Amino acid sequence: MTSHLEPAAATRHAAPADQARNGQQPRHPLSAATQEKILAEVARYPGRRTALLPALKLAQEEAGFLSPPVVAQVADLVGVSHASAWELATFYSMLRLQPEGRVRVEVCVQLPCALRGAQRLLRQLAEGLGISPGETTPDGGVTLIRTPECFGACHRAPMARVNDAYRENLTPDATEALLAELRQAAADGSRRDPA
Repeated sequence: MTSHLEPAAATRHAAPADQARNGQQPRHPLSAATQEKILAEVARYPGRRTALLPALKLAQEEAGFLSPPVVAQVADLVGVSHASAWELATFYSMLRLQPEGRVRVEVCVQLPCALRGAQRLLRQLAEGLGISPGETTPDGGVTLIRTPECFGACHRAPMARVNDAYRENLTPDATEALLAELRQAAADGSRRDPA
């Protein structure tokens, strides 16, 4: 069943663009500092391939998402094939292959959250933001995700992860307060977690 997948998920397994493999300079080259961090990760592990996931996370932290040229650059730094790096990038939902909003809101819909109102929470956020799950607001402020992952906060369901901060016990009133914070953060152009 794929109805719950983000629109980008349909293209998650597409091969990288040719420019990522033909030696052209990546459109989004990583900074020297990030390249050094990636090489430090490679040095930490006995097998180079083991450093690939942390290296992709570092690249995503800088670039915001993993474009094919960025994935190719990471592969070259780690010393693995571009195909191997792309396979890993498309496997993990925590790795983003498309640009997203400055604020990422992931709503847990696993059973404990579902029993406590996750679908209501997701619907209320979608309506309040004027987008569907898997979409980003037109101003680029907020991306709303219906996640297949449990965040381990079942005792405080329903919940959402806003960037890296957990927002728990999201009753309808608490959700309205969160929506106000999200709108303000988007208006401010901030990547920080809303209050």
